[in-house]
Amino acid sequence: MQVGARFLLAIALAAPAACAHAASKDFRDWLAVCDNLRNCSAYALNSDSNDAAAYLRIDRGGEANAPVTVTLSVELNDAKGYTLAFDDPALPGLPGGLHVGEESEGGDYRRIVLARGEAAAPLIESIRKAKSIVVTRQFPDGKKSDGAVSQISMSGAVASLLWIDDQQKRLDTVTALVRRGDKPASAVPPQPKAPVIVAAKPSNAKPPKKHPPALLARGRKLCDEDEVDEGSKLEDVNSLGGGQFLYQFTCPDSSGAYNFLNVFLMGPAGDVKALRPVTFRRPQGVGDSNDEAPKSGLTNPLFDPETMTLTSFNKGRGYGDCGVEEQWVWTGKVFQLSLQRMMSDCKRIPLDDWPVTWCADVKR
Repeated sequence: MQVGARFLLAIALAAPAACAHAASKDFRDWLAVCDNLRNCSAYALNSDSNDAAAYLRIDRGGEANAPVTVTLSVELNDAKGYTLAFDDPALPGLPGGLHVGEESEGGDYRRIVLARGEAAAPLIESIRKAKSIVVTRQFPDGKKSDGAVSQISMSGAVASLLWIDDQQKRLDTVTALVRRGDKPASAVPPQPKAPVIVAAKPSNAKPPKKHPPALLARGRKLCDEDEVDEGSKLEDVNSLGGGQFLYQFTCPDSSGAYNFLNVFLMGPAGDVKALRPVTFRRPQGVGDSNDEAPKSGLTNPLFDPETMTLTSFNKGRGYGDCGVEEQWVWTGKVFQLSLQRMMSDCKRIPLDDWPVTWCADVKR
């Protein structure tokens, strides 16, 4: 399903009692996200375009004395570098000179860390006062371009940082970004501990080379497709150890142009009747919808036999710059959610820069 500048996710991220509340919220041109460990990120986006030619990210962990890190990502295109300034040049905090940055995973953006730790304080103060950060690209030989200037909106910055202070229990403490007070850092509650998942050991067992027609029929039925429909097929087979195998089926009738639903059966090889459907249950309230029932399938999944992990990627649009990525670890009994990344704004932010909304500590 094609969407516009925003992939609308109904996010209800109330984690179990043992973990903190995880949530995501928009504030004008800013997006703020916190995971189940109270690690938070805020993104400043340009409001006048569907593409984030430049964007700002502010990160802070959930620990009482966690440092603040401010990172800038810019699409250089043909430019040799760029300069930075607030709309009010008198505001301090931005580094001078020509910047290039380091190449991101996707290759389209160049990133630089503008400030970290105590050095970020004056920059944060200026971000709270400014209307925008102006990114001016410099081209070789004085070449001019229509895309030479990008403006990153600061509209929503104060509300986003205040919300993060609230999520991290920092209000009225000396550690707060916005509503500071006299309470010491020790007043911030300890960071929640990550849930622990013990992954099953990789298996060297070889899957069978041939599969009976009854196995394919089971896959079609699980896809909720007619038995005479030849669209669904057995996509992959992997060993889960202990004599168990994972059978992965594609479901074309339930898929779209870029999101392909897959369902799974598991059980011993050669015994179709003993195979059982695989379901994926998220921790309470964590998800990309309000439906907390177990998932019967995954979108665009890929199994890694070395880590015993299924990774799914539900795209918000074909470009793949928004949506939900999840990692499910096989424990020997069930698949458990170990990581969830979610990006609700479709503005070409690369996957490796998406915020984490759920994480666990995986033991291997």
